[in-house]
Amino acid sequence: MLATVKATILHVNDTPASLYLGTYSLRLAGYDVLEAVTGAEALEVAFDSRPDVIVLDVKLPDMSGYDVCRRLKEDPRTRESAIIHTSATFITAEKKVAGLRAGADVYLTRPFDPEELIATVNSVLRLRRVEREALANAARLEEAGRKKDEFLAMLAHELRNPLAAISVAVQMLGQKDSNGLSEADARRRDIIERQVSHLRHLVDDLLDVSRITRGKYALRRGRLDLNTVLQHSLAAARPVMEERGLILREALPTAPCWMDGDRTRLEQVFTNLLDNASKYSPDGGIVTVGAHVTEDSRVRVSVQDTGIGLRPEDQAHIFELFAQLDAGLARSRGGLGIGLTLVRHLVEEHGGQVEVFSEGQGQGSIFTVTLPLLTDAARPEPAVERVESRRGEWRILLVDDNPDAREGLREMLQMWGHTVAVASDGPEALVMATSGTYDVIILDIGLPGLDGYQVAQELRGRVASDAHLIALTGYGTPEDRARSEDAGFDLHLVKPVELVEIGRVLAQLGPVKRGVHRRPQAKSA
Repeated sequence: MLATVKATILHVNDTPASLYLGTYSLRLAGYDVLEAVTGAEALEVAFDSRPDVIVLDVKLPDMSGYDVCRRLKEDPRTRESAIIHTSATFITAEKKVAGLRAGADVYLTRPFDPEELIATVNSVLRLRRVEREALANAARLEEAGRKKDEFLAMLAHELRNPLAAISVAVQMLGQKDSNGLSEADARRRDIIERQVSHLRHLVDDLLDVSRITRGKYALRRGRLDLNTVLQHSLAAARPVMEERGLILREALPTAPCWMDGDRTRLEQVFTNLLDNASKYSPDGGIVTVGAHVTEDSRVRVSVQDTGIGLRPEDQAHIFELFAQLDAGLARSRGGLGIGLTLVRHLVEEHGGQVEVFSEGQGQGSIFTVTLPLLTDAARPEPAVERVESRRGEWRILLVDDNPDAREGLREMLQMWGHTVAVASDGPEALVMATSGTYDVIILDIGLPGLDGYQVAQELRGRVASDAHLIALTGYGTPEDRARSEDAGFDLHLVKPVELVEIGRVLAQLGPVKRGVHRRPQAKSA
């Protein structure tokens, strides 16, 4: 029997006849063979030559073959070498277990046929080759996953910058006197605004699905009324459904449904389900949202449509990542095939489950989300105070390398009465941002040359770092937010951001304390 691959074998045996016969057989099979007759010599040769396989006798004159095996497996130079234990006497099960625990791959009891030895070596080498290939594939997949995450983060940033400029411009049209817009122009503005919002959600979903499927996100839980979440989701979906001629019906509980959850993520769940129902329903279709509390302190929320329906085989994998329907209408409606994957993961993270049912194509679909409720006495949520942007209060430095986004936001801030200066890169911002010059610095992170993190650290390192520092950026992962906090930012806003949100943030800023040094404290590991 010939060797299946070219390999180096270390043959260790203190019996001359056994050593000769084994070495001769291995060389005849095509292997490169090294020899040793003691445990110490075996270790020295193995560490120096790093053989692929070590045929190791259990009984050696200076030490046990088990000890040799253990030391070989403990040393990084030889831990990948396969070890075949051999013995001239019967080996008990207890001894075999001891050898396997020490790192041996297999046992052979002499006398054995030379072909058995060659076959065993070949088998061990094949297994080692498969293991190495599997590890290499795993490493490649891990590297591909890392590059994919980096690409998605960069893609999101690059998409968010133009989206931010478009979003600001469209929102400004809505802020200004609408008498200058015809009814048709106002309708076109609303279309652009909705589509920008849709694009923003697609970008967010791309990043979310990567983080969620890898477990690299955390829910921001709190006591909330699920009815409020559903009402917000319905309010967001209603304009799109009206535009498509759909009828939206709702049947929600009159009493609060208190639960422990992440408001943003739950709204994402039901917004995705409503968008899905809207996307796959024909004009004039009906979408019904219902909810009821079960006897076991759970709430069941259903989103039912009269759309294209699902075949049984589609229902089986509809929540899988990138799952797409084959039906012609479904394909024409587009989609990335990630929304329902996000729904499933987020619902399960809240301790619930999501199910789908359809009687078949053309029969519509029902998606049902079941979530646990809190069992203690309900209490009302604190009232939310509505705030408007203060007028003419802040001196603002706006730093952004995207001229459209920069100029659009500057115009809006000036309309609110703020005094605004602009910079297009980090060095220019550092020259302009002298102590006491500005109350607020709104700073992009993805700047050329000197990025926003470095600018923030430089500003916070100055003796009189007194301005409110706000990151307005396309980078929005939890890692990005943590890094901006470490750099010294007070707030982190992700592009494109609603102008009302910027106004709310500016209105809620506290007074600037002049001459106060605010170098950020490093986070503990």
